[in-house]
Order: sequence, then C-alpha cells, then structure tokens
Amino acid sequence: MASSEQSHVPAEVKAEISKLELPPLIHRDFVEISSDTGDIVRVMQWNILAQGLCGGADNFMKCPKEALEFESRKLRVLEEITRYCPTVICIEEVDFYPYLFECLSKLGYAGVYSEKPDSPCLYQTNNIGPDGTAILYDTSKLVLSQSDSKILKENGQQSNHVTVIAQFQTKTKDPKIFYVGATHLKAKRGYEEKRKLQGQYISNYLQENCNDAPVIYCGDFNAEATEPVYSVMKSCSIGLNSAYTLLSKNNEEPKYTTWKIRPKGEECHTIDYIWYSNKGLKVKSVLNIAVEEEIGKNRLPSLKYPSDHLSLVCDFLLL
Repeated sequence: MASSEQSHVPAEVKAEISKLELPPLIHRDFVEISSDTGDIVRVMQWNILAQGLCGGADNFMKCPKEALEFESRKLRVLEEITRYCPTVICIEEVDFYPYLFECLSKLGYAGVYSEKPDSPCLYQTNNIGPDGTAILYDTSKLVLSQSDSKILKENGQQSNHVTVIAQFQTKTKDPKIFYVGATHLKAKRGYEEKRKLQGQYISNYLQENCNDAPVIYCGDFNAEATEPVYSVMKSCSIGLNSAYTLLSKNNEEPKYTTWKIRPKGEECHTIDYIWYSNKGLKVKSVLNIAVEEEIGKNRLPSLKYPSDHLSLVCDFLLL
C-alpha cells in the first residue's frame, strides 16, 4: 500500500484546524492496482455534503452539532481535497463554491461549476445558497480545452439535476486529450426509474460527444449496483468500467461509500462511482475505503470527517 498523504493542505487551513482542536481526518491508504508507469492523472470524486442540507428532518442523528458548523466543515472539506493533491476534482452538493474556488485557486486550480435549476438548499433555513456540481483542475498539469454543462433530461423532460463535462489536454511532452464528467442524480428510494432515465441521458451524451478520447465519469448516482442506472452506465457503447470494483477479487463494488444514521435507521451502501472508459486508460491505484473502526460507531459525518460520503480517488495512466 502506498501512503495516502501527499499533504498539499494550505498552512493557514492547518493552523485554523489546530485552533479548533479537531481530530485527524479518517486515515486511508492507496492500493496499487498496476505497476505500469507513464503519465498519471489523479481524479477525486466526492459529494461534500451541502451546508444547507446539514439540518432539517433527515439530519444525522448521532453527529455532534459542532461537526456540522460551517466554520469547521469548510476547513475540513478543503483539507480532505488538498491532502490527496488531485489533478482533477469532481464535487457535488457544492453550496459554498466561491470559498472553495478562492482557496483552491491559490493552489493553482481553476474550475467549472453548474447549479441545480431548483436547489433544495434554498428551502432550508439559514442556507448559504444553491448547491451544484463542479469540476476543478490543476492548471500546472492540464489545459481546459472545452467544457459543457447540461441539465439532465428524462424522456425529453428537464430534470432538476445537472452534469458538467470537461475536455482536458495534458501539459506533457506528448500531450494527451481526455474527458472528465461529474453528476449528482435524484436521491431516495422510489426514484429508480428517474435515475435510469437520467443515466440514459448521460450515456447518450457520452456516446455522441466524447467518443474520440478517454473518458472518466464521476458522480453520486444515489443508486446501488443492483439499480437499472448502474447497468445503463456499464452498457454505454464507449465501454465504461467502475474503478472501485478493482479493490475486489470478484470485481464487486465496495460495501459502502456512504454510511450514516438517519431518523429511520442506519444507511450503509455504495452509491458513488468513478467510471472510466476501456480506451486509453488504465487504473494505477485506488484510495481504499475507510474501515469501520476509522469511521466510528456514530458513522458519518463526524468530527473526523465533514461529509456523509467518502471521497473516491483514483490514479489513471493515460495510455
């Protein structure tokens, strides 16, 4: 296993976290999948948990109130992102994008952001604005060639969910072109068909617009691997695989990417994915899923972790 810590965390963030006397973030390690070498792109996928959705009727039952306060959470989100030095960052439920963009731009990141047409955050008291999906990238390593933001459609009808897709070119001796996309599909049980239709829209878009170069597509799909939308993505004609199945000998998804305690009970399942195309990409390493002991008995979020979703991080070899 390779160390998870490359620590790009800004000194001022470390200092503020130290003042708050917060515990270290959940520890995780990278698992090497391939010993091959070459041009590497590190991609992070993470639903960071919108600040506007930290309260309300479906709140996190065992999470200390201080762990949900914005002044500490925004630091912990930034800490989690920067400690892995990702080349590309795909994040959902982003309702404090100006803060993240300002901080990350000082580290050389730029980005593309798209709000939901009608964000649920706006219906919560003390919200800080609408949430959306963003892709940020390390400008020292990549050039943004083009980007697109689309409202997902379901049988031709506009939904309340978006996707962001960007085409990048590496700043290497032999420049390579690839696409990265991100999305956040409809949540909760009973919306399986809606998620399937949203997935079909994404699959069709990728087939029609991103068939000329490798594709990495990330998101909180709010769907387990047994749902139709998972099959839709897997059967996309550009040939998509789920990176985190490589942690399993049987090519199965992890047991969980989110683990929380709601009023109706405990929720522990995998709904977040990093998909990648067969063409032009190979997984070099994958950030392991945190073990139960690290997560803790009160689950997520917590003082050790600012979101109810674990970040997913993969190193891809560009072939």
